[in-house]
Amino acid sequence: MKRCSLVFLISLLMISFGNLGHADDAVEMKVRGVTMDPERHSPIVILEDSQGHEAFPIWIGLPEARAIALELEGVDTPRPLTHALLNNILVNLKIGVRRIFVNDLRNNTYFAKIDLQRGSETITIDARPSDAIALAIRTKAPIFVARKVLDATRTVILAGPKTPEHSAKMCGIIVQDLTPQLARIFNLTTTDGVLVASAQPERHAEGHDVRRGDVITEADGTKINTVQDFQSLCQNKAAGEEVVLHVTRDQRPVELKLSLSSLD
Repeated sequence: MKRCSLVFLISLLMISFGNLGHADDAVEMKVRGVTMDPERHSPIVILEDSQGHEAFPIWIGLPEARAIALELEGVDTPRPLTHALLNNILVNLKIGVRRIFVNDLRNNTYFAKIDLQRGSETITIDARPSDAIALAIRTKAPIFVARKVLDATRTVILAGPKTPEHSAKMCGIIVQDLTPQLARIFNLTTTDGVLVASAQPERHAEGHDVRRGDVITEADGTKINTVQDFQSLCQNKAAGEEVVLHVTRDQRPVELKLSLSSLD
């Protein structure tokens, strides 16, 4: 059954072999971030040009927003999400992602194409922009948007530039402030705590790893609301002391006991 499914997937890709779609009248853009539309209460992925002069919003679903946010934050999941699975398949088939192209807007629906390449052969496949963007972030492929699509959405009023979240490396962990946007994307009901943006995989504590994507809410009985809170606690600890962390992981509470001697 698995063999049949793989053969079907490869066949589906091969159907689209052909010339790359033209993006002459297009603007290369990068992902500015993911936020929430306060009026529609739906996620938006925002693209901007390299000079930061033009911003382009695409309204997407919550699962897709979470996937893009996870990629932007560099958070690994225990099992691969759809875009990560697709990337793994492409890597094993020795197919590279050349670029993605948001090429059309019809009936308030955005359309995109993914340009793939294997050796001298080229592949162009249709995709939802949200899936294509998540794959582009994963593979570091460039993102293009057709000028006609930008012109059609020019009247959309965007908020001002995104303020970078405060982050710091303490006790061997890189943490950042948990913004309301990140809390919504991770299905959290509060912004209490700090998000673990990076943690070394070999760090162990009572049989658990400190993982990217964990939210530290308490340390040694002290509530952690900001990066500064976590910094102050770590700075007041001596090497070899144990720190008891309460974290939220996949919406479940987890307690970790860490030795500072193994984390700095």
